[in-house]
Amino acid sequence: MTEATVIDMKPRPRTYIEKIGSKEWELPEADLSVTDDVALWSDNPRLQTALMAGVHSEETLEAELQRTNGYDALRRSIEDLGQMEPIYVWRADDTAKYVVLEGATRVCILRELNRKHMQGKKAGKFSRVKAKILPPHFTEVERAILLARIHVRGSGVRAWGRYIEAKFIYETVEDREGRRALMSPTEMAGYMEKSVSWVTRLRDAYKFALKFVEHVDTDDAERLAAENFSTLEEISKANTIGSQLRDYDNANHDGLRADVFEMVRHNAFKEYRDARFLKDFHDDPEKWSQLKSGEKHVASRLAMDVKTNASSTKAKIAAIETQVQRAIERKDVEFGEEDVEALQRTATRIYEHVHPGVRPFHVALKNASRALGEATLLDVKALSLETLAEFREALDYFDGLVSRHGKGA
Repeated sequence: MTEATVIDMKPRPRTYIEKIGSKEWELPEADLSVTDDVALWSDNPRLQTALMAGVHSEETLEAELQRTNGYDALRRSIEDLGQMEPIYVWRADDTAKYVVLEGATRVCILRELNRKHMQGKKAGKFSRVKAKILPPHFTEVERAILLARIHVRGSGVRAWGRYIEAKFIYETVEDREGRRALMSPTEMAGYMEKSVSWVTRLRDAYKFALKFVEHVDTDDAERLAAENFSTLEEISKANTIGSQLRDYDNANHDGLRADVFEMVRHNAFKEYRDARFLKDFHDDPEKWSQLKSGEKHVASRLAMDVKTNASSTKAKIAAIETQVQRAIERKDVEFGEEDVEALQRTATRIYEHVHPGVRPFHVALKNASRALGEATLLDVKALSLETLAEFREALDYFDGLVSRHGKGA
């Protein structure tokens, strides 16, 4: 009788092929102990609004992670379904613990659940964590690219929030004391799949927030900067006055900057949109004096005054739609293509001001797609050969760009 062949049915460890930066990496998956094999990263960007740079205990880091957004929902999911996605870990040599570069929240949750279920049918279920092992020669640049891909381009619980994104960008693209930038803003924009202006805008807003931290000069200054970051960002790009506030080498603007920082510190702005009227406030001595008074949320009332002022540009823009609708209902005016083009040019100017440096191409493309989808037979018959030829030429050019450089290329 032939002896049966013994077959090893144990699954082999997975290997992930991932492109990070310009390279493709083979990342083996490992099953690690959440208590003995991995260590939390004290420079985790998600924790930097709560912790100063330096070495912190595992207990302190876990306590901060438990306060982050989305922690409770993710804990319930892991307790019910288990760990769904592996974390990323790295170590310089075989004698050290693996440092958790991405996935610290999952490790923290697994540790908490492991302590909770020391006995019973779930005992031991949460003692191990699946991890992708990054090689020892994985560089700081590649680490920044990995984090940008996961968190800056991510959403939901993975999203860092605007302040942390801005800090991460600043620390990656800016030369600092004793440390060179890891990459240029253009390179960062490419890895994040964002525009260069988006990257530089956040970098500059963070520089402005750093000045706020210097001005406040208290233990909770960074926390205040994080909580008020949207307002600080809006102030830093305010029409005319924003450029003065960012002119850090000009001592003539130091007093103005101090006044504005005190307004933020005393919660003069209920929401960041109120800061858009900063120039209007500054041009009116009475309004500026009220902003400096320390009254909480005073900017909301002053902004309402500006918006309801019939002579303001914003009020005139807000009234256009109503005026046009009334004219149509009265049938006392006949509109032509030149009127539509004039409004489109105006909208473009506003869009460029709201999003500096970003062309309003996406809005225009959506409008064009909507127009094509709603085209009628009469519309097509009314097209001139010249207009149709111009459209086809533009479409051929666009199709060529998409085929060469689009995401599906």
